[in-house]
Amino acid sequence: MQLFAFAALTQVAAQPDGVHHHFEAHLKAFGKSYEGQEYEARKANFAANFEKVRAHNEEYRSGKHSWWMKMNHFGDWTTEEFESMLMTQQHTRPSTHSLKASNSSRAEVPASIDWRTKGMVTPVKDQGSCGSCWAFSAIESVESRSAIATGTLEVLAPQAFVNCVENPNECGGTGGCSGATMELAFEVSTATGVPTEADYPYTASDGTCGTYPVAVKSTGYTKIAENDASALQAAVADGPVSVTVAASPWMFYGGGVFTGCSGSSSGAELNHGVQVVGYTDEYWITRNSWGSSWGEDGYIMVSRAADDKTFTNNAPADGVACKPYPKTQTVGGECGILFDTSYPKFDGSAVV
Repeated sequence: MQLFAFAALTQVAAQPDGVHHHFEAHLKAFGKSYEGQEYEARKANFAANFEKVRAHNEEYRSGKHSWWMKMNHFGDWTTEEFESMLMTQQHTRPSTHSLKASNSSRAEVPASIDWRTKGMVTPVKDQGSCGSCWAFSAIESVESRSAIATGTLEVLAPQAFVNCVENPNECGGTGGCSGATMELAFEVSTATGVPTEADYPYTASDGTCGTYPVAVKSTGYTKIAENDASALQAAVADGPVSVTVAASPWMFYGGGVFTGCSGSSSGAELNHGVQVVGYTDEYWITRNSWGSSWGEDGYIMVSRAADDKTFTNNAPADGVACKPYPKTQTVGGECGILFDTSYPKFDGSAVV
């Protein structure tokens, strides 16, 4: 886990030129460069964000929070820029490849599991400024579920989904970097298959769908029962699962058990696709696609304290539904993590 030298930064932030000094360190750390008015605007964004992080961490040290913040590559972004990147999700039309899951497919579900320790999870990826979280969430579950089925873990290509997923009903957006859904991606991995990252590199931009060498092909996908913690736990016991979350409060998550959604104004507005790779009785081990410098080496521990609670999403049209958009949706769990959950299926050999 990479903390941000918080104590030292608190001291320099109190001085007028301290923020300027640290802003330069931020630019160097993340390979950024600005000039003129943009430099001044980014510097002001950084100062405001740093104060937010500092204030939250003071409350964390006093016991008010179960998680802490840290500055990261979003440090010079505005909230609006951050939220524009959060584009996805809920696709409700029927599919010939889908199957509704029961509450549990196992006689016994382990008390905890972490697929990272079993060698079934690839390194954390970074989607960049493209709204392709849905493609990353989907490809990560294809990687993991294929590896569990075949014993071979390959790094696969999210760009294949960005370029080739068709989204006529504008489910979670208009496609590509403007948003789609994991279920639509699983239909492509079932109908066509997907290539490796080496054969189809990620560009963080929209592209034209073309032919590619197929490395892995799924046999369908399973849509887990909505807002059912037991069903999600049983599914994760068999392998990682793609989920949709309300990630607006995640911008500066640094570590700990996250409880910053429930009760907040944006905590039920689903807008981001991620992957659950394990659980304990306290939290869901959740993999993000914002690089390994974010969170706990690219992961966030989402609290399970709200597993039995539901919340109202008042903005389904903002990236969480297909046309015609419903007025509201009822989502369960911290950050709505229990609402939209699915994974690809592999019957027999998944590697072509």
